[in-house]
Amino acid sequence: MKRLLIVALLVAASSFVFSQTTRSSANQKGNDEQAVRQLLIEVPSALERADTAALDRIYADNYTLVNEFGELTTKAPRLAAIKSGELKLESVSFDEVNIRLYGNTAVATFRVTQKGQFKGQAIGGQLRATSMYVKMKGRWQLVAAQNTRITGQ
Repeated sequence: MKRLLIVALLVAASSFVFSQTTRSSANQKGNDEQAVRQLLIEVPSALERADTAALDRIYADNYTLVNEFGELTTKAPRLAAIKSGELKLESVSFDEVNIRLYGNTAVATFRVTQKGQFKGQAIGGQLRATSMYVKMKGRWQLVAAQNTRITGQ
């Protein structure tokens, strides 16, 4: 009888530990997704305000972007273009957001609607974007992005 009681207690304790771990993992996943969603709110706002300090915090040091023209740029030139006014975005919005988490990595896909100027030429319209975020030293940062113009609208 004692054996049966011990086995029953071990099974109950292991299910409690497993459920706590599962609940904790689900909470962390929810927190991580919310943190990435928050960055997806901050980025367009920072771009509209030409807030290079905010973008410097959001972009990882090794950030790369492939823009809608197929050009590759990195963090320093991107921030310099914004700071100098070479790239001016009057309005930027993200919608149709989908976020997938893979441990300390997140992939977001979304639609971008923007209006502005780049090197004195008007830019605007809608793009499909994919961006990758990595959690480093306890905070999420944007490490890579790819934008593609939506045609046939």
